[in-house]
Amino acid sequence: MHVGTDAEVLQFLSDAKWNCGIKADKANLYYDVPEANCIELKFPDLPGRAAYFSARASRLGLGTNEAQFQGALLWITYSELGSLAPIGWKSVEKMRQGFGENRPLPTARAHFFRSDELLDLTAFLLPCFVFGWDAYLIPFGRNDFFVHVSHDEYWGVVSRTRKAYDMLFAELEDFNPTESPDMRRRFCVVG
Repeated sequence: MHVGTDAEVLQFLSDAKWNCGIKADKANLYYDVPEANCIELKFPDLPGRAAYFSARASRLGLGTNEAQFQGALLWITYSELGSLAPIGWKSVEKMRQGFGENRPLPTARAHFFRSDELLDLTAFLLPCFVFGWDAYLIPFGRNDFFVHVSHDEYWGVVSRTRKAYDMLFAELEDFNPTESPDMRRRFCVVG
């Protein structure tokens, strides 16, 4: 895993070598194509389910073949809610130290995971569900969706194409997904 700053995320997203169609307005990501749409999902109702939600979000689009995982970017964009936030920060910072990263979370909030680090991605995504942090998960090799976890206690998938939307909606059927006009207004900006 490599840790990066917000500026590095924005540079990565605009890099012509990896242009996936995701646009950025500071710490808000979106698609600007008419086909873009959003799937909204409820937050874990029990603390023990947060690990399951984290695992499912990390593996979206892979089906049962984890070998297809090509890496991902996890960008924690808001992590300051509640009195438990310092516990979450400390946990994440200790995990980051295992990768040789000593900067505090607010200084470098982006985490770039290699194709052999799916379990690490799942572990780093878990505090976002537990502590209610905003985060984006962008899988590499899949240029048609990203995941957003919100401090407003929902999470969702933003798809660039109708094909991706239909596939992911079906994959998430056991979570009772809904189409989200509110998310669509935020993450699907057609100008």
